[in-house]
Amino acid sequence: MASATDKSAMDEELQRVVALVHDSQHRDDPALQETALQDSLAYLMKLPKTSHFFCNEKRQVLAVNALQMFAFPPTPELDWLKTTMGRHLNECFLCVKAYQKAKVPLKSRFLELGFDKENVDEFMHLLNAWDSERLTVALEPSAAKCREAISARKAVDGKSIQDCFNALYECLYAPNLITGSSPLSAAFRSVFLGVQAGGRFLRLSKEIVPAMISFLFLRGDPELARWADKSMGLLDKRVTEADFDQSVRRAYHEDAVGRYLASASTRTAADVTFFWKAMHRVISSLQKSVLLNHCCGNSSGGSGSQEDNIIKMAWMDLQSFPTCFPVLLPVFGALFGCLGADAWPVSTPFVPTSMLDIVFGSAGNVAFENLLRAVATQKQKMMELLNWIHPYVDSLSGSSKLKCSEILTSRLLGKYQDVVHFGTTNTELRALCLVTGLHVLDDLLAFSEGDRSGLLVSANSNSVDKLMRREARKVAEAYASLIVNTAIDNTKDSEVRDAARNVLASCIVLDSVSTADESAVMMDEILTTAVMKQRDITQTVLTAAEDEAAMAELGVSGYGTSLLCYGEALWELLRQKIPHNDIEFAKFVISSIGKSRIYLAETLDSMRTSSEAAGGTSSNNPSTKLISLKVKKFSALSTRIDVVLISVANVLQQISDFEADKLRNLLVDETTVEVLLCLALSAHTDLSRYSLEIAKQAYDASGRAECLRELFASNPAQLLKAYVAAIKHTGAVSVLFGLGPIPRLVRTTMDVASILFDPRDGYVATHNSAIPDAEVRTAAHAFWTLAWRALSFIFKRTLTWARAYPREIMVDYMRDVLDLCSNLFDNMQLLEQALTTKSMGSTVVEPQLISPTKPTTTGLEILSTLIEPLREICPWLRLSDTALVTVCVRLVCDLLNRLAKAKIDVPKDVIKKLEKLAQQTGHHYNNLTEAQCYDLVIAISMFDEQKAEDIKDESPEPKNNKVIVQKERESPFDDVHAKPVKTSSKAKGLDAWLEKARPTVPNESVDQKEVYDLESDEEVSLIKEFEKAEKAKARQRIDAMYNKIKAEEKPVPKPSLLSARRQEISEQRQKAAIAAAKAGKGEVIHPPRPAGFRVAPMRAPSSQSRSATVSRPASGTTTTAVSSEESSSGESDSDIDSLFSLSKHNRPVPQPITGAQLAPQPLRVSSSLAAARRRQFGPPTMSEKERAERNMRARLRVNLDQLYHRILRWDYHSDKELPSDEVGSDLRKYKAVPNKFASAVDYKAVFEPLLMLECVQNIVKAKEERTDKPFRLSITNRVSCDEYIEIYASIETKILPNIKIGEMDVVVVSYVPDDQEVVAGGTLAGKDRPARLPDKQYLNCMAKIKEIKRSNQAELSDIVLRCLPKPDMAKHLLPRTELNALRVMSMTTIEREYSSLQGLPYYDLCDQILHAKPATAIRADAAKIRKTQSTYNVNAPQAGAIMAAMESTGFTLIQGPPGTGKTKTILGIIGATLTTTKSRGIPIQIPGQRHPAQHHAPAPVEPKRILVCAPSNAAVDELVLRLKGGIRNSSGEMFHPKVVRLGRSDIINPAVRDLTLEELVDAQVAKFEQDNSSKNGGAVDRGNLREQLNKVLAERAEVDRQIGITEDTSAREKLRAQRDMLNAKKAALGQRLDEERDRHAVVVRTNEIERRNIQTRILTSAEVMCATLSGAGHDLLAGLSMTFETVIIDEAAQCVELSALIPLKYGCVRCAMVGDPNQLPPTVLSQTASKFQYEQSLFVRMQKNFPSSVHLLSIQYRMHPQISQFPSAQFYDSLLIDGDGMDSRTEAEWHSAADIFGPYRFFSVHSREQQSKTTHSYYNKAEALCAVALYRKLGDSFPQLELEGRVGVVTPYKQQLHELRNTFRSALGNTGMQGIDFNTIDGFQGQEKDIIILSCVRAQGAGSAGNNGAVKSVGFLADIRRMNVALTRAKSSLWIIGNIQSLVVNDVWRRLIEDAQKRGLVSQYDGGQFRALDAAAVIPQKRRHNHA
Repeated sequence: MASATDKSAMDEELQRVVALVHDSQHRDDPALQETALQDSLAYLMKLPKTSHFFCNEKRQVLAVNALQMFAFPPTPELDWLKTTMGRHLNECFLCVKAYQKAKVPLKSRFLELGFDKENVDEFMHLLNAWDSERLTVALEPSAAKCREAISARKAVDGKSIQDCFNALYECLYAPNLITGSSPLSAAFRSVFLGVQAGGRFLRLSKEIVPAMISFLFLRGDPELARWADKSMGLLDKRVTEADFDQSVRRAYHEDAVGRYLASASTRTAADVTFFWKAMHRVISSLQKSVLLNHCCGNSSGGSGSQEDNIIKMAWMDLQSFPTCFPVLLPVFGALFGCLGADAWPVSTPFVPTSMLDIVFGSAGNVAFENLLRAVATQKQKMMELLNWIHPYVDSLSGSSKLKCSEILTSRLLGKYQDVVHFGTTNTELRALCLVTGLHVLDDLLAFSEGDRSGLLVSANSNSVDKLMRREARKVAEAYASLIVNTAIDNTKDSEVRDAARNVLASCIVLDSVSTADESAVMMDEILTTAVMKQRDITQTVLTAAEDEAAMAELGVSGYGTSLLCYGEALWELLRQKIPHNDIEFAKFVISSIGKSRIYLAETLDSMRTSSEAAGGTSSNNPSTKLISLKVKKFSALSTRIDVVLISVANVLQQISDFEADKLRNLLVDETTVEVLLCLALSAHTDLSRYSLEIAKQAYDASGRAECLRELFASNPAQLLKAYVAAIKHTGAVSVLFGLGPIPRLVRTTMDVASILFDPRDGYVATHNSAIPDAEVRTAAHAFWTLAWRALSFIFKRTLTWARAYPREIMVDYMRDVLDLCSNLFDNMQLLEQALTTKSMGSTVVEPQLISPTKPTTTGLEILSTLIEPLREICPWLRLSDTALVTVCVRLVCDLLNRLAKAKIDVPKDVIKKLEKLAQQTGHHYNNLTEAQCYDLVIAISMFDEQKAEDIKDESPEPKNNKVIVQKERESPFDDVHAKPVKTSSKAKGLDAWLEKARPTVPNESVDQKEVYDLESDEEVSLIKEFEKAEKAKARQRIDAMYNKIKAEEKPVPKPSLLSARRQEISEQRQKAAIAAAKAGKGEVIHPPRPAGFRVAPMRAPSSQSRSATVSRPASGTTTTAVSSEESSSGESDSDIDSLFSLSKHNRPVPQPITGAQLAPQPLRVSSSLAAARRRQFGPPTMSEKERAERNMRARLRVNLDQLYHRILRWDYHSDKELPSDEVGSDLRKYKAVPNKFASAVDYKAVFEPLLMLECVQNIVKAKEERTDKPFRLSITNRVSCDEYIEIYASIETKILPNIKIGEMDVVVVSYVPDDQEVVAGGTLAGKDRPARLPDKQYLNCMAKIKEIKRSNQAELSDIVLRCLPKPDMAKHLLPRTELNALRVMSMTTIEREYSSLQGLPYYDLCDQILHAKPATAIRADAAKIRKTQSTYNVNAPQAGAIMAAMESTGFTLIQGPPGTGKTKTILGIIGATLTTTKSRGIPIQIPGQRHPAQHHAPAPVEPKRILVCAPSNAAVDELVLRLKGGIRNSSGEMFHPKVVRLGRSDIINPAVRDLTLEELVDAQVAKFEQDNSSKNGGAVDRGNLREQLNKVLAERAEVDRQIGITEDTSAREKLRAQRDMLNAKKAALGQRLDEERDRHAVVVRTNEIERRNIQTRILTSAEVMCATLSGAGHDLLAGLSMTFETVIIDEAAQCVELSALIPLKYGCVRCAMVGDPNQLPPTVLSQTASKFQYEQSLFVRMQKNFPSSVHLLSIQYRMHPQISQFPSAQFYDSLLIDGDGMDSRTEAEWHSAADIFGPYRFFSVHSREQQSKTTHSYYNKAEALCAVALYRKLGDSFPQLELEGRVGVVTPYKQQLHELRNTFRSALGNTGMQGIDFNTIDGFQGQEKDIIILSCVRAQGAGSAGNNGAVKSVGFLADIRRMNVALTRAKSSLWIIGNIQSLVVNDVWRRLIEDAQKRGLVSQYDGGQFRALDAAAVIPQKRRHNHA
C-alpha cells in the first residue's frame, strides 16, 4: 500500500514540475526558471536507476530542462547528471533518439527566450563536446576490434562489439558529430565499416535516420553514400511528417540542399548530376505532404526557405543543363508523380507548357532527340527519358492537359513514329514512344473511376468537363487509324498492343458514357418539363416556320453546342478491321462497351408513336419559341445519339458474323454474357438486335426466347448470374433516365421466368420440381430477389415516366409489368419448393411437401421481397385504365393475402396508404370501384389491428423491410410480439453469392448494400429532389383548393374502416351461430373467396358509378377516364392525369366514409321501394346503401374451399349412396326440409348435406352412363399450394374437343404402374398406350381442373389440377409420370348452389326464404285491373298477377296452369318493370367511362334491369323468343328492350342465338380486331416468316456444305460472302419474328381486354338479362357486381330450392316466381335426398305455408274444352276455365270423324309391357303399333291435311320413346316421320302441339299380380304432376293409348277412364281396327291395388 502511495505522490510531483517547466519556458522570469531547474533536478535525483530520463515523455521535459546545467561551471549535480544521462543513453536507443531530437530545437528556443547568441553557441558547443567525448569512449574499444579484424580480413563478431551499438545508432542519428577528422569520426568509421565487413549490411528497423540523407550527399565517401542509398531504398513506406522530424529535416536542409545552394557559382554538370541523383532517391522516399511542407520553400508553413524550393531548383537546372536531362527528367517524373496537380502552384513562374518548351524547344529538342538516339538500344535508358511524361500528364487538368497532351501525342504518335525521323532500325525506340504516346492519350481520355462505374457523377458534371472530354476525343480521333491498327495487330509487342487497346477502350467508353450522359440530360429536361406541366415537347413536330425560327435562334451551327463525344472514323475502322474469329479481341470490345451504360440511352423515337410523329403542331403562344428551340435541340441531340448507338450496333454485328463455335467460346465468359444481356435490353432496336444476334448465331437460334433457352442450357448458373447483374444495372440506374430499357427488361424477365418455371419444359419441371445444383439454386433465388426489386423501382418511377411518354406506350408497358408480376407471383410456391427440395425423384415424399401448412424459412425470405413492391405499387391504384387497375387490385390483394397467411407484417405506412386508397380520403383519390375498395379492405383487415390502426397521417419512411413473423396468439388478450426471422451475421447463401459476384464495371463494389438497395445514397437524394420538384406545383394547387374547402366545412370525425371490419370479424368468430341466425340485421362480412383456389379469368371491376359529391369534378368540368385503347390526344392536361386518376383541377374533396361504406356510391331506390323495405325488414340499423353494399360483397365472395375439401377427398369407386367421408356417411345427420326455418344456420344444416347427396349421385350417374372418354395426362410439375397439391400436366390438344373438359369440371386421375400397363399382345405401349378407365385396383384421386390453356407447343395444351390425394397416391404425382384421367362431372351448378347456400344470410330476402313467406296478396280495384288489361293486352287474372308483382316486395307466387298465359304475364311484368317511372334502378357504371356532373344536380335516372331465369334452356329460349318480338310498355306501346341471353351458344335455340352474350361480343370483337389490324398496318403472318427463316437456314446449310468441299480460294471467299449475306438475312428475319411475337402478344392481350370491355358494355347496357338459374351465377355478373332489384323465375316449381336462390344474390328485393306445382317437380338424382324433401321447390314450400298468397292464372287458351275438362276438375278444383271461344278456336278438320279423331279419346290396347335389360326402362310394342296405326289412319282419312310440326308423340319412358321412333320409322320411313315430335313427358314440359298421342306403356299381363293378389303400380304414371303435363300438351286433340286393366289400379287414372267412358270417348284398338266401347266393357271390377 505504501509503494502505491509513493508512486502516486511521485506522479503528482511529476505533473507539478512539468507544469512549472512549461510555465518557465514561456515567461521571462529568471527566478521562475531557476526554480524550475532546481525542481527538475530534485525530481530526477529521486528516480530509481531503472527509470530513464528521455524515453518517458514527461520525464523528458524535466531532463531537457536540466541540460541547462551544462552552461554552468562544473558542480556535483552536473557530474551526477552527466553520469546518469550517459548510462541511460548507453542502455536505451529510445532515449538516444529522444535526446538527439530534443537537442535540435534547443538553440532556437534559448534564443527565443532572449539569451545571448554567443552564450547559446557556447552552450551547444559544450553539449556537443560532451556527446563526442562520451561516444568516443563508447566506440573506441569496438573500433580497435574492428580495425584488427579488417586488417586481418576477418569478419567482426557482432556479439563482441554489441556494447557499442547504441553509440553507433546515436552517431547515425547525429551525423553532425562525426564530421571532419575527429577521434569520434575515426572510431565511428571503423565500427561502421567493420560491422558490414564480409558483405554484411547494417540495416535499421525500417526508419529513416538523419545520416541517410547526410551520407547520400557525401561525394568524397562513396561507401557511406552507397549505404544511405540502399537504406533509403529499403524503407517499407514513404517518409511521413512524423518520421521527417527535426533531426532529419536538419540533415536535409543543411547537409543536402544547403551545401548545393552554396555551390551555385561553381556548379558543373557533374555537380548537377550527382546532386539530383541523390535527391531523386530522397524525393522518391517522401510523402506528398513532406515534400510540400518541407521541400518546396516555406509557402506552406513548413520548414525551409524560398531558396530551397526543390522543384524550382529542378526547373532552373533543367533550363541550364540540357545535357542533364537523363537525371533531371526522372526527378520531374518523381515530383509530378508525388505532388500531382499540387506541383504547379509551387512551380511559379513555370507553367505546364514550360516543361514542353524546355524539353521540346529548339535547344532542348535537339538534346532530347540526340539523347534518345544515343540510348536507342538501351531500353532502361530510354524509359528514363520517357517515364516522366505519364506523371506529368497526370498532374495536369482542363485545357492545360488537353493542350500539352496534344503536343506530346504529336511528337510521340506523329513525328517519332516516322521512320524518316528516327530511321528504320530504331524500332524499339519508336515502339516505346508509341506506348508512351498511347498512355498520354489514354490519360487524356480517361474518366475518374467514379465516372466510369456509374453515370451519376458524369450526369452531374459541369459542361466544361464535358466540353474538354469532347475535345480530347477529337485528339484521339486524329490517330484513329494508328490506334485501331495497333490494337488489332497480334504481331505487335503485347505492351504496345495493350496500350493501344486501352486507348481504344477509353474511346469506346468515352463515346458510350457521353452518349448515355447526354441522353440522361435530355430525358431529365423532358421529364422536368412534363412535371412542370409545360407542353409535351417529345410529341411536338415543328412546322416549317417554327423550324426556321429555331435555327435562327440557335445560331450558325444550327444545333448549338453538343457535348456528346463521338468519332466516326474510329468506329468505322473498328467495324471494318475487327479481326474475324478473334475471340479475345471481341471480348475486349464487348467488355469496353459494357464499362459504360449506353444501354440506358434512348432517342426521341422511343417516346413517339407512329401516329404522333406523322404530323406537326403549331401554336401562337409566347412559349412556342422556347419549345421550338427545345424540340430542335433535342431532335439534333437525339439524331447524334442514334448515330452512336448504330455505330455500336454495327460493331456487334461484325462480331455476330464470327463462326458459331467461336461465338460459343466467346459466350463462355460470364462478363461478356452479362454485357450482351444489358445491351439486348436497350430501347434502341439495332443495338438490342445485334447484341442478341451474337448469341443467336452461336446457337443458331431464331428468336429471343429460344436464344435465352440455349444460353441457359449451355450454362444455367452463368446465364442467371449474368441476367441478375443485367437487372441490377438496368433496373435501377434509370433514375436519371427515361423508360429506356425497362420495357425490354420486363419482357426478357418474363422469358427467363418461363425458362425456369414453365410447367412443361422449364428447368424446375425437368428436374423433378427441384433445383439440384447449388449454384443454380442460389442464382435462381437472386433472380427472384432482383426481379422484384427492379419491379419496385419500376412501380416507383412509372408515375414520372407517364408524364412524358405517350399513353399508348405506357399502357402496353404497364400491362407487361403487371403480367410479369402475376407470372412471378404465381410461381412463388414453385420457387420455394425448388429451393428447399434437392430432388423429388424419391419415392418417399415428406408429409410437408404433400400438404404444407406453413412457409419454410426460404419461403419467408422469398415473401419478404414482396413488401417493397407492395409499397411502390400503391400509386398504381390511381390508374384510370380499367384493365390495369383491375389487375393491380387483384395483385395487391393477392400479395396481402399471401403475406397474411405467412404471418408476415406489412409496414404500417403501407397499410395506412392502402386504407386511405380504399376510403379515397385526402389526396388518395382514385378510380377504384366499390368492389375493388371492398377487396382492399378485406385484404387489409387480415393484418393485426393495433399495428394497422396506430398509424399517424404522416408516416415516416421505414428504415428497413425485414420480415417480421407474427407470433401465434394463445388467447384474445395476448400481446403480439414481433419476431424477426433469424439471420446470420455472416453472409450465407444468396448474400454470399451476391457479394462475390463479379460486376460488369471494374472497381464497382458489389457489397451487400448495393445488391439489396437498388439505389445508392446519391440516387436516393436525386430521387427525392426530383420528385419534390415534380410534385411542387400540382400540390400547391390541390392544397390551396383543399384548404379552402376544409375551412368552410365543419370537421367530421372519420371512423376507421378497418376498425369496423375487424369488429365484424371478431363478432363472427365469437358469435358465428347467432350472427348467421340474425342475417340481414348487422351481419358480419363473409370472408372473401381466396383468389388462389380457382383462378378466374381477369374480369372487369364493378361498374357502379360514384356519387357526384365524391367522384365528380365541379360544375363545368368534364373528366373522362379514357379506356385502354383510346388516344391521349386532346387531353387538357398531361398524360399522367389521364393515366393516373383524374384531372387534379377543380377536384372536390372526398367526404369521409363510415366503416360500413365500402365505396362512396349511394344506392338509388325509389321512395316507395325504400318504404316497402322498411316494412319488410323493420327499422334499419345502418343505411340502405351500407347494408346493400356489404351484403352484396358477402353474397358474391364465397369461399369454396370447404366444398372442395369434402368432394376431393371422396372415394370415386364408392358404391354407397352417401358420401364416402366421415361427415356424410351417417344417415342420422340428414334432416327433412321443414316448411320453415328458425335461422340461416338451420337452413344450411339441412340443405348442405342434401346438396352433397345430390353431388354424390351426379358422380354415380356419370359412372353408370360413362359417356365421357378417358384420356392421358403427363405430369410436368407439381407444387404444394395451401393444403392442396397442384399438378401441372400436358395433354394432347387434338383430344380436347372429344373429351370436352372445362375449368369447372372434376376429374378422377389414376396411376397405373408401368409394369401393369400392358396392351393386347402383352407388350408395353409406352407413350402410345391407350387411356384406361378408372379401376379400383389402381391408386386414384379426385381432382378439380383449375386451368386449361394452350402451350407454346401447338400439339400440346397445359392443364392444371388441384387435388387432395392420400399419401400413397401423392408419392406418385411426380414430374414425367403418366396418369389416366376421366371427366366425372361439371361443378358449375353445384358451386353456384353452394355459394347461394353460404351467402343466404346476406340476402335481402333472407327472412322470407327462411320462413317461406311470400308477399301478401294485394287486392286491386277493378279500375286498375281494367287499365292493366288494356295496357298489356292481358286478361283479368294476368293483370292481377302483373299488378301484384309490381306493387309488392318480396316473393310473388303466380301459378300458371297449362295454356293460361304464363309467358304473356311474364312479358307484362317485364314491360311494367322497365317502363314504370316510379321505380329507379341501381346504376351500373361502364368501366372506363365517367359522366359529367352538375353542381347540386340530382343524380340521373339509370336504366333499369331485370333478370329473367328458368331451370332449363328451352324455357329461357322461349321467353327470349317472345321478348325478341317486342313487348308493351306502361303506355301500351310496343317496344324492343335490349335483351342479352347468357349461356353457351351451341346449346341455345338458333332462333335467339344472335342475342347471346357470346355472339354479341364476338361480333363487336371481330369489328374491333379488324379496325385495330387496319390501324396497325395489318397482321404479319408469323408462319410465313418462319417459312422464310427455314428456307434461309436450308440455304445456309447448303452453302456450308459447299464451303467444306470447295478447294478454290476465290470460290470459297464468294461462298463465305454468300453465307454472310444469309446470316444477315437470318438475323433480320429473327428480329422480325421477335418483334412480331411481342406485337402479337400485345394484340392478343389488347383484344382480350377489349373483349372484356365489350362484355361489360353489353351487360351494363342490357335491360333484360336472360339465363338459366345456374347461368345466373355466371362470373361475369358477379364480377361486375350488377344489381337486379327484380328477378323473374319461370317454371319456378321445377327447380330445387337452392337453384332458385342463385339469381337472388344480386340485390333482389322483388321476385316473381311463375310456375305450376301441379306439373313436373324438380329433377333430383338422389332418392335419399328426395325422401328428405330436397326435390321440393321454394314455390311449393311457400305455397304450403301461405296457399292464399298464390295468384292463379285461371283462364286457359291452349286446350279444346273437351281436353281441359278432366285436368281442370282433377288438378285445379275446376278453377281452370276455358277462354272465350276455345271450342271454335281449337276446332280442327279431323274432328269431323269424332268416333276416332275427336278432341279427346282414350284408346284401349290389349298389350303387355316389357323391360330393357340394359336401361331397365319399360316399353310396349303394341302401343307403338297403335300410335302408328292411328297416325296413318289420320293421314289416310284426311289426305289434304298438313301435319308436319303439328303432332307430338309422348311417353313417360325413354325406352318406349326409342320404340316409338323405330316403329314410326319402319312404317313411314325417315321422311314420313320428320314432322313428328317424339319426346318424353318430362322433355315436353312447356311445349304444345295440335295433336298429342300419349303412350302410357304400363300393361301387365295375366298373373302379373303380386303374391298377395295386389296389382303392381303404374310407375311414373302414378305421379299426378307428370300426368297433368301429359294431358295438357294438346291444343286440338289428345289421344291416349293405354291398357285399361293395368291403369285402373291407380285412382286418378281410374277417374280419367271413368270420365272418358261417361263421355263416350273410349275406343278399342285390336289388330289395326278401332272400335268404340260401351261403359260396361270399359271398367273392370275394382281390385285391391297399391296406390302409387
